[in-house]
Amino acid sequence: MPIREGFLKEAVPGAFVGLAAGLIAGGLAALVGQPLGWAFVTTVALGLPLGAFGGGFSLLVAAGRLPAGRFAPVALYWLLAFPLARLIHETTVGLVLAGQVRLPSDLTGFLAYQGIVSLGWAIGFLWLHERIAMRLRLRHRLGATASR
Repeated sequence: MPIREGFLKEAVPGAFVGLAAGLIAGGLAALVGQPLGWAFVTTVALGLPLGAFGGGFSLLVAAGRLPAGRFAPVALYWLLAFPLARLIHETTVGLVLAGQVRLPSDLTGFLAYQGIVSLGWAIGFLWLHERIAMRLRLRHRLGATASR
């Protein structure tokens, strides 16, 4: 099933969840005493990749490539996407704050750990994604019936 004309609207639920996670991470960094500039870098460097991957997930669901509301496909998607988003975050923070790209010293261990953490992220992502997408679909239906 191809993505409909308004495909950018379909990306909103996943992108919102990812961007919100970046905002929360930045807020927590500021809360524990990191300088506001560092917290901002965390917000952007984590929120943008998670938002992009979240929006990509929503588009795959809209295109019928992934089933909606099932945990296993979400977990497999984030098993790949979450470690990549964290690696982007890690290297971006190092580049902005230290002026050089630094990969984690144990890259394999880092990616494996992020893969484990991704399952918890996938649970929260799926729960929020389904609620946001359901509300948007409901609003769209109500708006369509009100305009008739």
